[in-house]
Amino acid sequence: MNILNLKLKQFQFDPNDPFKFDLLGRKEEILNLSLLASNVNSPAVIAIDSRWGTGKTTFIKLWEQYLKAENKPRLYFNAWETDFSDDPLVSFLGEMNEGLKNLIGSSDKANEAWEKTKAAGRQVAKRGIPALIRVATAGIIDADKIIEEEAVKAAGSLAGDALDNYLQQKEAIYEFHNALANFIENSANGRQLVIFVDELDRCRPNYAIELLERIKHLFNIEGLIFVLALDKEQLGHSIAAVYGNGIDSTGYLRRFIDFEYQLKKPDISNYIESLISSLDLEEFFNPRVKYRELQCDQEYLKKVFIMLALGLQLSLREIEQFLASINIAIRTAKENEYIFPALLVFLIISKHFKPDAYQRYISDDGDEKELIDYLYKIVPEKNRNDSFECALVEGFLIAAKKSRFSKGESAIFLRHREILQDAELDNKGKQYSDTVINIVNRPAGTGHGVNLKQLKDRIEWLSRFDFLDIQD
Repeated sequence: MNILNLKLKQFQFDPNDPFKFDLLGRKEEILNLSLLASNVNSPAVIAIDSRWGTGKTTFIKLWEQYLKAENKPRLYFNAWETDFSDDPLVSFLGEMNEGLKNLIGSSDKANEAWEKTKAAGRQVAKRGIPALIRVATAGIIDADKIIEEEAVKAAGSLAGDALDNYLQQKEAIYEFHNALANFIENSANGRQLVIFVDELDRCRPNYAIELLERIKHLFNIEGLIFVLALDKEQLGHSIAAVYGNGIDSTGYLRRFIDFEYQLKKPDISNYIESLISSLDLEEFFNPRVKYRELQCDQEYLKKVFIMLALGLQLSLREIEQFLASINIAIRTAKENEYIFPALLVFLIISKHFKPDAYQRYISDDGDEKELIDYLYKIVPEKNRNDSFECALVEGFLIAAKKSRFSKGESAIFLRHREILQDAELDNKGKQYSDTVINIVNRPAGTGHGVNLKQLKDRIEWLSRFDFLDIQD
């Protein structure tokens, strides 16, 4: 039995070739950043800054796999998966305890050093150390206010008790630093340990900020390199939520981050082609090739989707979500059924971004003008005359509203006729209009028209699915 591939495959890693399935061409970036991390003076914090849905998680997991293949010390920590914890230090040490097993190995010295590190960490976590760390972050934050708050908390104790507690906190941190430094020396054999921290910007504001502060002030140890995957703008909102809207979030983050790197924009066309391949869409389209009118369906789907993805500047996550939707939308079609994938793709995207215009278009008395205006915004005039895909979508939009019972032609269709008769216009503009007119007259290459109701029903059926939970 042939099982339909209805969802995108999770990113795979080949232990012998980490970049074998790299759809975004990240190899050069990772090699360069690895060289930077191995040569920079530690401790250091490197931020991989990129907006939501642009592939940060895939990037650092690929980087981690590369370091693994090179037998270099590394650890991956997903902050968002642990933000149920009250204390980031507790969850962080817990994840380190699990992830560092291979690094510790059978070395007695490394095991002893790690046990001492955990014991010291427990003391730090037990004592809380709120004032000590937060005052260390002062300058960007009102230090006097923090100290005043801590003094109020200690008001019920004798002054000597408060001082003793402060000294014990300081001693706990000192012991933790020494134990962790000793562990790195005995386990990594002088090599730097790279710790990847993912999904920081998705955490609760308090948790995200506390984790940042503890990374900087508790793990400020020679031999440690932190790589933070984050959306700096989103993290700025978390900082404002904790310290108030008046805070300079950029200045605050600068105290924790030594190097900031922006992911380069990937080749979207190649990425889309790779995703389409991963969905095994050829298995769906290949049997349709024997029908002459359906031979170009797969090519039209791919090229129109690329055109729209580039024009709308869709994020990688949005691209994945739309392709997952489109995949399901076409899978129930019969082998010889006309599904007009170029129009279907545009309508699915229009329903998402322009729901009101989409609803007016599919209504009985609606026309195509509003959606064609939207298409023109996606594909600007300077690119339009050279775009067969844009003419294809426009022609289908007109054809789908054309009825044999209508008394007149579409106003947009008549305008394209006038363009063909205008002697002053260049050939490119005329060629575009000629393509639109031919598609309107013969949308399927035959006398077969566009059944808008079928497409509408297919899209409405699709809306019952949820594609929101796709990983970054």
